[in-house]
Amino acid sequence: MWQDLLVAVVVALAAAWTVWRLILPAGLRARLLGKAAPKGAGCGGGCKGCGPVGGGSGCH
Repeated sequence: MWQDLLVAVVVALAAAWTVWRLILPAGLRARLLGKAAPKGAGCGGGCKGCGPVGGGSGCH
């Protein structure tokens, strides 16, 4: 009987970890934890070298 309970707890923890790490997007995980969402690389992060050589906008 206690083995069944232990197996159920382990399976529930594995399912919760899978949902948390593999299924939920990082922004939603951060919002649920009350933290700022991680910023990916791109023009919003202040890129300086992705634009044309002669100047102009560096964002796509």
